[in-house]
Amino acid sequence: VSWAEVVLPLSDVGQVWVALFIAYICFTQMAVLNVLTGVFCQNAIDSAQHDQDLVTQSILAQKKMYVKQIAAIFAEIDVDGSGTITIHEFRKHLQDESVQAIFDSLGLDASDVWTLFKLLDIDNDTVIELDEFVAGCLRLKGNAKGLDMAK
Repeated sequence: VSWAEVVLPLSDVGQVWVALFIAYICFTQMAVLNVLTGVFCQNAIDSAQHDQDLVTQSILAQKKMYVKQIAAIFAEIDVDGSGTITIHEFRKHLQDESVQAIFDSLGLDASDVWTLFKLLDIDNDTVIELDEFVAGCLRLKGNAKGLDMAK
């Protein structure tokens, strides 16, 4: 249908009716486009929220895997099975290049054994327990953060 065919009978009634018809068509078209835009925006917002949930789940899964790796390293270093690591056990295992490579892969600098041991020994009792080892490695992992710099 041509718009001229629709508007022509209205022009016989009066130009005011033609103007109202054009205003009606414009308003209706804008309303439909506004609804479609709203639907697309809502879908985008829902997708972004879902993506945030996926990112959170991924971070938690990576942290869990990281903690398992740290616990395995602890078990490897704790050769006497006492549940603690002494400076001697720590130094002995960090002389091994494969253990240093594992620390490097976890984002931990193991070049200075004594400093690393002191940083991991949270309660300063000269032995590192599993909880201290895990918490210390999590704290020291990666680059320094603003909170670390403030300390």
